[in-house]
Amino acid sequence: MKKFLFVLSMVFACSSLFAADIWETQEEINVNGTVAEKTVVISDSAMKVVNTSPNGETETLVDLNADKITIVNHKYKTFQTFKISKYIEFAQQLFNDLKEKQGAVDPDKVLPKVTFEKQGNETVEKWNCEVWSVIVDGKPYSKVWVTPEMKNKQLLEFKKKFTAILPDNLVKYRTVEAQVEDKFVEIGTVVKSVKLSQNPKMPEIKTTVKKMMRSDLKKIELMLPAGYADKSAPETVQPKTK
Repeated sequence: MKKFLFVLSMVFACSSLFAADIWETQEEINVNGTVAEKTVVISDSAMKVVNTSPNGETETLVDLNADKITIVNHKYKTFQTFKISKYIEFAQQLFNDLKEKQGAVDPDKVLPKVTFEKQGNETVEKWNCEVWSVIVDGKPYSKVWVTPEMKNKQLLEFKKKFTAILPDNLVKYRTVEAQVEDKFVEIGTVVKSVKLSQNPKMPEIKTTVKKMMRSDLKKIELMLPAGYADKSAPETVQPKTK
């Protein structure tokens, strides 16, 4: 289940796109002074997320029409591809086993309670934003600046397609981040967020949108560089290479 939730979190990790065939957003992520960059290119059924940090560059390639996600590690020249439907089946089986196992904790009783409190309005760069606090199980979790001036139509369409393939009883077991995304995608575009430290060993994570623009791409390129080692599970289908 944890691996499945991680995958869902990756799928819903973008947050800054609106009406067009393909849009691109660039974000800066600051973790205790270490800066990473994330570029997201999205259409209504495909997404490419490129993460660049001092540790190297990775890509997550999501193709809803082809039922697959590919994770590429450019530092080690490897990739892993898996079917979305297979992970949904796996998560569904784990859920059923947990429900049926004698003495197991009922998943419905351990779901985190996520609530939202509007704090007011502020200007971030050129955008007029609503400022929200996210509370999880009664504790401050994050602060979010979202502008209603832009609606995330591409992300909305992508999310609708993804959610449509999930069984009803799995929709509510997505990560806290996915639940937060659900809230703000209906309001507009998140241009800044601060995920608060939950304990002394965890850092604050600050994310700031640096650029949003219409892409010149006619389609999102999801092919892999030739020569990368396949670390996928045996049942996955080999993706095409350049």
